[in-house]
Amino acid sequence: MIRRTSLLLIVGLLLQTSSSAQKQPDLKKLDAYIADAVTKFDQPGLAVGIVKDGKLVYGKGFGKLDLAKPDPVTPNSIFFIASMSKAFTACAIGLLVDEGKLDWNDPVRKHMPWFKTPDPYVTEHMMVKDLLCHRSGWITFDGDLLWYGTDLSQREILDRHSKEPFTYEFRDEFGYSNLMFIAAAQLIEKVSGKTWDEFVRERILQPLAMTRTTVETADLAQLTDVALPHVRKGQEPTAPQMSMPYQALQGADGACGINSCINDLAKWDAMWANEGKVGDKAFLSEATFNTITSPHLAMGGDESAGLGWFLEQNHGNKVITHSGGMPGFILNHAVVPEKDLAVICLGNGESYSVFAITNKIMDLYLGDGKADPVSDLLPRLAKRTARENARRTARADARVKDTQPSAGLEQIAGTYVDKVYGEASIMDVYGQPMLSLSSARELLSGNLEHWHYDTWKWNHADPFLEPGYITFNFDADHMVIGFKIDLHSPDFHFYKLDFKKQ
Repeated sequence: MIRRTSLLLIVGLLLQTSSSAQKQPDLKKLDAYIADAVTKFDQPGLAVGIVKDGKLVYGKGFGKLDLAKPDPVTPNSIFFIASMSKAFTACAIGLLVDEGKLDWNDPVRKHMPWFKTPDPYVTEHMMVKDLLCHRSGWITFDGDLLWYGTDLSQREILDRHSKEPFTYEFRDEFGYSNLMFIAAAQLIEKVSGKTWDEFVRERILQPLAMTRTTVETADLAQLTDVALPHVRKGQEPTAPQMSMPYQALQGADGACGINSCINDLAKWDAMWANEGKVGDKAFLSEATFNTITSPHLAMGGDESAGLGWFLEQNHGNKVITHSGGMPGFILNHAVVPEKDLAVICLGNGESYSVFAITNKIMDLYLGDGKADPVSDLLPRLAKRTARENARRTARADARVKDTQPSAGLEQIAGTYVDKVYGEASIMDVYGQPMLSLSSARELLSGNLEHWHYDTWKWNHADPFLEPGYITFNFDADHMVIGFKIDLHSPDFHFYKLDFKKQ
């Protein structure tokens, strides 16, 4: 709010306005840049939006909803936005704080007495805001196998996760935690009397008129213009990209769960770019907006964790941002409240094109417009691909052929238990061993193919993950006592699983 003016100030503002008007990006040229990026990144489909001063000034679709069909991506195309949903959870908590039903500093157990962690001190002192800024003490992605493809309830997921030891000191280190946002969803239900789905729908989506945004993937069956996820089977770089069905992932509500489009997300991001207001009306109180978008954990450099957002600096401007990733989707958005600007990029493939395009648009508005993040990023990705190919080659080269397992099907068959994850079973299916993780039978089941010695290749059903390698352990009498899983994944901690035979 301007409290006093002078002729000099007014002249300065006019000069700034004139300069700003002259620097408006040429959005027609942006079309060509994005189209070129879609080709270079081999991106199936991409939707891009720019929100400026509360309005969607650019909304375009590139590529296809499904590579197997001709339907194009549009600004109305629905994408699963994955972890971009975390800001909705933080907003929901903020609305409850504004109502006086919660305080950011409330102990979680004040509202959920059943909540627990592996450390009694942390259990008692975990505050509401601790759930939303990745400083619990678990390492990044700890516990994510408990919701991935499983039929476990959120309470069961959190109860099992409470047995997972901490790696870091409480509030000391960054460890990205989906599980704490699942706990936040449970907190919303406990305090409001509504499920996370109901609360988000009634208190956020409907007031913002986000009419093509859903909280249930099942709802997408009744809608058209829906982007399908695309993966290369088993993360094999040379495999063709293929669409796959949506996964329900209801246990992960709070951490993810929103399905939306550029036209709807423009309304959501406009509220954040307007510092928590819709037009002149407060959607969130000023105090709550500031709490959510303030640093709560330093991450190094100019980066820090807010509540459901990450905070960065770009050409001297504060940026609140969050990306999303789930099998077949990588997405990103960034909001610059000081400039009333937001950029949204939604992709239905496994490429990083969304980050290159976000950075390009940010430079067009905040920098000199000369940055070429596509050209900068592609060589780095090529080096990463080369490293991954070398890793795969090394695994194949290390295989010792013509060996025999020391334990046959009768010995390895049975029920196994990991103290955190739960049960797995190895069964005889027409004379071939079949391994299933019991809570995720549909996704994480498949035959075991002998690899070498007492290691077997696990050909599970998930089209996203690489095959796994199962190595059996024995006691002094050479009785099978358990197995470990070697499945390379930056997202899921298979290496932590330690299954013991029952």
